[in-house]
Amino acid sequence: MKKQILAVAVAGAFAVPAFAAADTNVTLFGQLQTQVVHHSASGDSGFFNDGFRVHDGGAAGNFGDGANPNRIGVMINHDLGNGLTALAKIEQNVTTGDGFDSSARDVYVGLDGNFGRVLAGRMASPYVTAGKDPLNATFMQARTQGGRLPPGGGGLGGLGEGSYLDNGLAYSNSFGMVSLNVAAFVDNGDDSNTAFAGRLNFDLGPVDLYVAHNHADDYVDHPIGGQDFRASKIGADWRSGPFRLVGEVTDFKWEDAAGDTAADGNTYFLSGTYTMGRNDFVLNLGHARLKDDNNVDYAAVAVKHNFSNRVMAFAGVSYNSTDNSTLDSDSDVIADTGSLSFTGVGGGMRVSF
Repeated sequence: MKKQILAVAVAGAFAVPAFAAADTNVTLFGQLQTQVVHHSASGDSGFFNDGFRVHDGGAAGNFGDGANPNRIGVMINHDLGNGLTALAKIEQNVTTGDGFDSSARDVYVGLDGNFGRVLAGRMASPYVTAGKDPLNATFMQARTQGGRLPPGGGGLGGLGEGSYLDNGLAYSNSFGMVSLNVAAFVDNGDDSNTAFAGRLNFDLGPVDLYVAHNHADDYVDHPIGGQDFRASKIGADWRSGPFRLVGEVTDFKWEDAAGDTAADGNTYFLSGTYTMGRNDFVLNLGHARLKDDNNVDYAAVAVKHNFSNRVMAFAGVSYNSTDNSTLDSDSDVIADTGSLSFTGVGGGMRVSF
């Protein structure tokens, strides 16, 4: 009898705040992925250790747990009436090797209504369209292998196709066939060095056409340290029946700490997907053309099996090759090579909730 009374009391304690917050929707969400990949190298002068690795994201030849989809978070929507909704989101990176790490994803508050959506906090730049790659966040993804920014690896923070930026103020809205997403990321040390980003999407029926730009002069969170950065891209995402085709061209330039050009060039990305039942067959191609003749080529072929809309398994092959490359360890150059290439063969599984 005492146990029944205790159970009723506990249920009542939780029911009261739930009733009081009937206009609030709180969603716990998350995602985990692990891969088993055999990595091998050519042109590495024997410094790379070929073999199997277990990791979350990375690329062919890169078995780190960065650039992965793993996360856990909370999304809050509070109905304020009259078509106005208050938003809050807290999202944290996770790796299957180390658990929670020190870096956050989206952490923001905002308002959503007929006027559009306004957000303030830490968030991805409007420039980011990483999800247009059907192999994004696997070892076969383009953004770490020359198909998209950054060209052939190396961190660009939130200025490339990944990560997040602090101190953001963003606005987004749709106007018929046109969607607008713009943001400023304030440099708290000197607001004149604020970074800006924007994207326009055009809904043309079977085609989503988009243009985007990032501009960050003297921005403190520039990965090389307060120097100039710019990137512009145009892309198209076409879908018809079982077919999907994505193409994207990017022009970029950034400087090092001395003000000299660190990288200047273009990336080209093309992806084709054919869906048959629960299976997606994917072919990705990419090329980074750098003006110092250090070019990068990339290709991946994969099959994805969707057990449900929350559980997916994948397998495939990824390849990238870099001209005039150097292989380094802990920032010390240990091998000067001509063409350095990596191949990854493997598969993995991704579970969401």
